[in-house]
Amino acid sequence: MGRIIELLSFSGAALVELAGKEPGAMVGALGLALACAALSWTLLRHSALLWNRGFASRAGRHPLCALAALSTLFAVLLSVGAAHTLPAVHRAVAHWAREVLATSSWNDISFERARETIRLGGLEPFLPPPEAHFLPLTTDPAREAAAAAYAAEAVRSFATADPPVATLLGLSAAEPTKALLADMKDFFHSSVGVYPARRIERVLADSLRQAANQRWGDTVRRMQILLLVLLLLFHLAAFGSLGWAGYREIRTGHVEMKR
Repeated sequence: MGRIIELLSFSGAALVELAGKEPGAMVGALGLALACAALSWTLLRHSALLWNRGFASRAGRHPLCALAALSTLFAVLLSVGAAHTLPAVHRAVAHWAREVLATSSWNDISFERARETIRLGGLEPFLPPPEAHFLPLTTDPAREAAAAAYAAEAVRSFATADPPVATLLGLSAAEPTKALLADMKDFFHSSVGVYPARRIERVLADSLRQAANQRWGDTVRRMQILLLVLLLLFHLAAFGSLGWAGYREIRTGHVEMKR
């Protein structure tokens, strides 16, 4: 439940940003949301009349209709906000790269995991001591192991730093690993020496940004489907409550007639 609230708040923040940057689009979204809310109120208000003609004038159901209308209003607005969240995702990736990748602790953890994988697998003919803090990466298996270790730690740290965005993107280590391997190949093809740590940070940040661009259409659809499901569940409960109340009125009337 907490994760759903985080995702909805993320969409809400994008909606606020849209209101500041494009007020005309926000007015249009608000008009659409109000129209849908009015339709929701009307449908719910008259639903029980389908089987109980006298229900409309006697049932005190306006608070429930109001809640249904408000839920529709917010669902439509948040759905519009979900479609404008890509800039916020780019900022989240940039912030993560600046605050996490640039720290020595992240680099140390990634280095130790990469070095241990290479050492246990015997992937390098010569491996310097840990104090040297560099990996020769002279063999393809060693480069693959290092890229996988750094990519996995990057995805893990991003998921910790920004859970809503990481959940939406469904990030895996496969794409940043592939990007690092390709960049390592280019580097060692034209250079001799140690693969720079700063280059790793840049490649990883670019890889996550590209993944966001590629997946964001599906991500928006998932957010909107989530909103639709939540709205349908609420409306099913509301329609069910009113329907049961209308049915009970009919049943009570029949019992009183028999008496």
